[in-house]
Amino acid sequence: MEADIENLLVWAKSQGIEINGCSPKQLHGRGVGIVATRALQANHVILRVPTATLRSLANTPRAITARLPGASVHALLAVSLCLDLASPSLAAWRAVFPSRADIRAALPLCWPSELRALLPPSASARLARQSAAFHRDWASVEAAYDSTALTKDEFLYAWLLVNTRSFYHATRVTAKRPKEDHMVLQPVADLFNHAGNPGGAFCVGSFDDAAFTVTTRAAHAPGDELFIQYGPHGNDFLLVEYGFTLPSPLNDAWDETSLDPYLCPALAAAGHRTVLEDAGFWATYMLDRETACYRTHVALRALCLTPLQWRAVLDGERDEDRDRARVEAALVAVVLRPAEEDAAAHIRDVDEATAGEALSRQALRDRWVQIMELLVGMRQKLESQ
Repeated sequence: MEADIENLLVWAKSQGIEINGCSPKQLHGRGVGIVATRALQANHVILRVPTATLRSLANTPRAITARLPGASVHALLAVSLCLDLASPSLAAWRAVFPSRADIRAALPLCWPSELRALLPPSASARLARQSAAFHRDWASVEAAYDSTALTKDEFLYAWLLVNTRSFYHATRVTAKRPKEDHMVLQPVADLFNHAGNPGGAFCVGSFDDAAFTVTTRAAHAPGDELFIQYGPHGNDFLLVEYGFTLPSPLNDAWDETSLDPYLCPALAAAGHRTVLEDAGFWATYMLDRETACYRTHVALRALCLTPLQWRAVLDGERDEDRDRARVEAALVAVVLRPAEEDAAAHIRDVDEATAGEALSRQALRDRWVQIMELLVGMRQKLESQ
């Protein structure tokens, strides 16, 4: 990998990419990242990628866009990348891409159905949306290209490379398209790993007409890994979209888990679904490390209060704190304890599973353990009050 990184740096320089005080480096167990090669001060530009070097809709070959009218930018970039992967001009960049085996092990879209069935609810819902997007894109591509030119497996690999390595950016060409089409690929910048919590010393990326730049926000010592933020994402999102999760406390500010599988059946059985739907409070109940969301508390009050009392709280005519103890007791009994039992069962199921790669099973187990920690932490917090 050291030789690949050296080749990448030589190639990047030939493309006008400026790298200042940092360099890609192989990181144990985490692929390639960017580390400081000398002491860095805050507000120092460590990377500049000229706009001409970006792979975007604007410079996607006409031969591709003409064959795929109406296709998503994701699909167009994936086809362009797929057809170019063997090109010598991309050899230096391609050498630092994750392998097909890496992608298959890391990303749930590639996992066998037995493992996908064990995903947490929020991750499963996101995977369903991702899978629908991929199959929609593949349907367009399959109709336009012969299988000898582009196979489904080849397209999937390129599609997931785009999904995991693209940057959100609206160009003049994509500005009027849906936000899902606001994406570009760029060499070297795609090697930055993700920083979780918002208070960390991550670097900031920004676009202008001339280039994409990455700037430090704090001082860094030689050897420090330099991060950027992919966005305020919980671990279910990170697992499905990027193929990793962050352990506590690195993602405590953003991590959360869905309570729908436990609260929705209880609400429906008690006859509260219609009134909650009418009020706009049905489903999407979430728990983070600090609290259950407001929607969850509104729904739990429906189990604890009379209809008139519940409506009075919603209308601001009854103090929310008046029934706090009852609501928190319901949260523990109706939601958290059943959710803990479910998480424990999923951990056992993952431990007994043999399908897929060992790395996939470990990632899945790690995620359920994180969810268990969220649930147990909240229950213990409420029971100690």
